Amino acid sequence: MKSWLWLASFAAILVGAAAAGHAAEGGNKPAASWWLVRPTQIEPKILGWKAKYPRLVSLDALKTFKGHTAYAVTVTDRTVGEAGKRRLLFSQPHAHEPAATAGMMDFLARLLDRKHLDGRPTELACDELLRHAVLTFIPIGNPDGRARAPEDWWDGTKYSNDEFLKYAFGCEADGRRPPRVARFDVSQHRPSRIGIAYERINEREYVEPNRDSESTYFKLVHRALAKPGCALVLDLHQTEFGGKSKQNAMVLLPFMQKELPQPIQATNRCVGEAVIEAWRKVGANPVPTPQALKYGEDQLRYFRRCWSDIYRSTPCLNIEVQINNVRTPPRRQMELIETAIRAGVEAVLGPQGGEACSSR
Repeated sequence: MKSWLWLASFAAILVGAAAAGHAAEGGNKPAASWWLVRPTQIEPKILGWKAKYPRLVSLDALKTFKGHTAYAVTVTDRTVGEAGKRRLLFSQPHAHEPAATAGMMDFLARLLDRKHLDGRPTELACDELLRHAVLTFIPIGNPDGRARAPEDWWDGTKYSNDEFLKYAFGCEADGRRPPRVARFDVSQHRPSRIGIAYERINEREYVEPNRDSESTYFKLVHRALAKPGCALVLDLHQTEFGGKSKQNAMVLLPFMQKELPQPIQATNRCVGEAVIEAWRKVGANPVPTPQALKYGEDQLRYFRRCWSDIYRSTPCLNIEVQINNVRTPPRRQMELIETAIRAGVEAVLGPQGGEACSSR
């Protein structure tokens, strides 16, 4: 898009956001100024960065069926050629997992504004990092779902995990959660409440973004990966860690980890271990080793259809940080997401004096 169009869009969004606020997005006030997770918060910030840092920021954008825009934000020092740079992708498909968005937005603020969203200075070596890496972030893969969310964050003080999951995946008339599916047609099945995890893609159908290639999220992922040489995909998630678990973070390997080329297997393990060690250093209690994704066949068939080709060609990990538990409040959720992002970058680029995790 030409620069004047970006500026016009930016101005229009600022005016609209000032007038509407959260009125169309659940009606609640922003949780905190450093917690940017709603489309009306994300879009002005992203377009503002684009206008302010044209040498560093480029955008890919797709409109959803409901009219929101999902963005892929790429940051790198474009005065330096891309030869030799490492390309990484950080993505977020689920509208009920907002800390992944908040963490990416704060990390972007650190890279571009050289400070956290709450004003604290960053210790990142930003110039050096952007000279050696091309980093792409998809902060909200499902902005429609996030706009319908009743809360900006889930901290365990208001909802049980069962109540939380009924907001995430919907509720039937009898109070049960519907089966978790990749796609459903409201002419055939209409829950009394449609979960915010789902994106509407046409007049009749909803999809769960990371389980259906027609989602806006997957379209942006495929467009990002069409550029050759991606060294790592970190897909950022949250989960409840229910029961009596004292753990609050984990790394998931691809379900087909043992079938992948050996260099990719090695990179997955290496990066996963680096993330876990980084979590330990900030006082988290992660699952001690990377674990293979253990869904049953009812869910694995969706991953097999949508992810198999990506897994075979690109190192990929799922990051899981605790949600809806008072043991891991929102700021801590965001910190653990950012810690995983930074550890992934450092593992691929190689910390000073160390060796990088690399399949290439």
